[in-house]
This record gives sequence, C-alpha cells and structure tokens, in this order.
Amino acid sequence: MKITVIMVAGIALALALVAGCTGTSIQWLYEGDNGRTVDVPAGTEIIISLPENPTTGYSWEMNGGGLTATGDEYYPDKVPEGTVGSGGTHEWKYKAENAGTYTIEGIYKRAWEETATDDKRWQATIVVK
Repeated sequence: MKITVIMVAGIALALALVAGCTGTSIQWLYEGDNGRTVDVPAGTEIIISLPENPTTGYSWEMNGGGLTATGDEYYPDKVPEGTVGSGGTHEWKYKAENAGTYTIEGIYKRAWEETATDDKRWQATIVVK
C-alpha cells in the first residue's frame, strides 16, 4: 500500500515536471489591450478575450494576421433564464509558431452591414521571438 502511494506520487511529480518543461506559455489580451504591442517567445498561445453581444446582431470579425488560429468560443454571461439581450465574452486562440511581427485585428459590427469608419475596432501587434 505504502509503495503504491509513493509510486503514484512519483508519477504525478514526474508528469508535472514534464508539463512544466514544455515551454508553452499563454498570453491573454483583453479589450483594454487595444493598440498594445506584446513580445512573446515562439510557441506561445495567444488568447484574445473581448465582450460581445450577438443577440443584437453585433459580433467581432477577427483576423489573426498570419498567426495560426486554434479555435474560438463564445461564453454567454450568466443571467436569469429568459433574460433578453444579454451579451457575453468571445475568446479566440492563436498559436505564435514562427518568429516575426503579426497584427491581430478585429472589427465589431453586424455581419450583414457594410463596414463603416465608425465601427468599433481592436488591434494588437504580436512580436514572436
């Protein structure tokens, strides 16, 4: 029994150490990071988290600027059931694989409307080293 516990603890420790050696880091960017330039090492996961309210027809159109898109997901706000017009948060994930400078850009608008000069925009420059 004692040996099993020690073995399990040893395996858990080894796995934790291996996971920590992958060098993968995460860089979160939010609405307040609009216009920011961020330096990251190659292999970094970039996560953009912005407020969005698709119930009004508005959503973000994001362009990863050459970074590898690995997914996106919308998370509605927790509101009482039956609440109309509530928004949430949309997250986009990118992988910074190759050295270089990349610009992630987004525009917040209704998909069926033409782009206008007064549309809300978001941008960040990612420098991968």
